[in-house]
Amino acid sequence: MAAKKSEWRTYLATAYTARCTGCTGVTKSGIDVRHTQFDENGRRIVAVDPRVIPLGTALEIRLADGTVIEAVAEDIGGSIKGARIDVLHATKKQADKFGKQDVEVRVSGS
Repeated sequence: MAAKKSEWRTYLATAYTARCTGCTGVTKSGIDVRHTQFDENGRRIVAVDPRVIPLGTALEIRLADGTVIEAVAEDIGGSIKGARIDVLHATKKQADKFGKQDVEVRVSGS
C-alpha cells in the first residue's frame, strides 16, 4: 500500500551538485549521481535530514515559482538539518541559478 499524501510544509531549499570539492558523486543510499540528478523513476534526487524525512521517501516539492517537481530523498548532507532540503543539480551553474528559496514539501504518496 502506498503512503498517504501528507500536508504541504515549508522548507528551506538549497542546491548542490555531485561535482564539488569533497563530493564522492554517490548518494548516501548508494546512487551514482555523477551523470544524472534523477533516480530510475525520473524523480529529482534531494538530500534531507533523515530524522525528518526518511531516505527513500517520495516527495512533491513546490518551488517558489509554483513549479511542482517529483523528488525522492536519497542523500544527506552535513548542513541539511530540520526543515531543509538540498536539490541535486547537474552543474554548478544550474545550482547557482536555483539558489536558496522557501519551498513547500509533502510526501507524495507514491
